[in-house]
Amino acid sequence: MKTTIRKYEDTDHEACMEAFKTNVPLYFTEEEVGDFDRFLNRLENPAEENNPSYYVLELDGKLIGCGGFGDKEGTDAITFVWGLVHNAYHKKGFGEQLLVFRLAEIKLQFPEKQIILDTTQHSFSFFEKYGFETVKFTPDFYAEGMHRYDMVYQSN
Repeated sequence: MKTTIRKYEDTDHEACMEAFKTNVPLYFTEEEVGDFDRFLNRLENPAEENNPSYYVLELDGKLIGCGGFGDKEGTDAITFVWGLVHNAYHKKGFGEQLLVFRLAEIKLQFPEKQIILDTTQHSFSFFEKYGFETVKFTPDFYAEGMHRYDMVYQSN
């Protein structure tokens, strides 16, 4: 089995949406389905300024995950955006591959910038294993029972 990570293309939209929906309602809310769709539509509009860098993860040519990073508005930090792996491929190391790739790209492109993210109680411990530390906790932020963890990368 061969994995590749490459830049997002317009033709990836449907497969990214499918992967996203497999993570609802545990990792994302139903309301976020539309948000993610609009995000992908913005990526596909070359006139959009400040689009984040977005990538897809393929396993033997099949899209199984996606994720990116971009400027965090109002800060001098880079934030992770919409990272996910199709739920049929969870706990197999694919999320780690996507995370490590994004960290390396950020360090290469923005070596002086802080790396931040926000996530839920279902994923924060995954990010802790790779050097992220929780700096703020907000209960019921995304929806009732879905808490927000703001995290900062503590580089080695």
